[in-house]
Amino acid sequence: MRILDRTIIGRFLWNFFVLFTLLFVFASSIDVILQMEKYLRAASFVVENGIYSNRIVAFFAMIVQFHGPRAFQFFQFMVGLLCVGAMGFTFSQMHRTRELVAIMAAGVPLRRCVWAVIAASLGLNVLGVLNQELVLPSFADQLMLDHSDLGRRDRASFPVTVTRDSAGNLLYASSFDPESHRITGFLGLERDERGSLVRRTTAPSAQWDEARSTWVLTGGTSVVRDPAVRDGVTQSPPPVPAAEWKTDLSPKAITARHYRLFAQMLSSADLGKLAEAGALDRSQADRMQFGRVGSVLVNLLVLAIAVPFFLKRGPANMLQMCVAAAIIAVPTIIVSAVVMAAPISGLPAAVAVAIPIALLTPVAVARISWLPS
Repeated sequence: MRILDRTIIGRFLWNFFVLFTLLFVFASSIDVILQMEKYLRAASFVVENGIYSNRIVAFFAMIVQFHGPRAFQFFQFMVGLLCVGAMGFTFSQMHRTRELVAIMAAGVPLRRCVWAVIAASLGLNVLGVLNQELVLPSFADQLMLDHSDLGRRDRASFPVTVTRDSAGNLLYASSFDPESHRITGFLGLERDERGSLVRRTTAPSAQWDEARSTWVLTGGTSVVRDPAVRDGVTQSPPPVPAAEWKTDLSPKAITARHYRLFAQMLSSADLGKLAEAGALDRSQADRMQFGRVGSVLVNLLVLAIAVPFFLKRGPANMLQMCVAAAIIAVPTIIVSAVVMAAPISGLPAAVAVAIPIALLTPVAVARISWLPS
């Protein structure tokens, strides 16, 4: 039995790797063809700046710079569908070479073959969770780059509109550099429980200190509002030097508010911090966190539903089986992802994520139970 399991798992993983490579190379090639002018312009730019000496080398370096991190993102998005495809190719090959007949002749039920594929798929989905929690966050900044940023060592800066932190204080910046975590034109407004201004802090620039969760100010000054009113005018003391401005509005929180897709690349721990800082809606953060676990279960259930299309005792048209499996698997995974991600009024995030799982579980159990062996 171990030999059978190793054989099936080995073929499944090889087919998964081939499918992943072909689809990723195909998608990347289409992008390079459509954006060829921008890649060539970026290659010329880095050669002129002395980063590379050869334009051809620079051209391929720009492709790797842009699409390299996206290989991990592509794996994350496609792992469920690729598992179904790899399973289909594995059992189609075994059906064509009559190996399934030999397995049944040896007294081994076809249902036994299912568990090897599900175990391998579970391993790949767990790898996807690790990829989401450990790898993608380190590439989050690069994944937000577009073709106009090719050749740049940092992402374009952007202004920070008035942003509220968890304490109710407000932050504004004329420019924020997400690569260096540096702000220019810093303005911080501290407020009391009623929302009234208490302190106004300004600085030409500020640098984020992760260890202390504070913005370290350069040339900062602070003015404390005096509630006393004299001659109908609110009085305030002169500005005093200010060295820092403490807040939970970290660079990740600012970037997440500016780029909507940025939060999807962060780890669950980072999502929790963003929700606490008010940079991300708590229900949205919960849906993302629960959805990452729910997607693993959905992928396994869809795989179990699709398996009987390929495990046939007698002759069968595998092309028709592939089309039938695709018609079932592709929409199911997409619709499940939408349901788990979309806010549903009156339902907690955990319940919304559980809906596709609850609907697919009895179908998957029935499909495996009715599998002829």
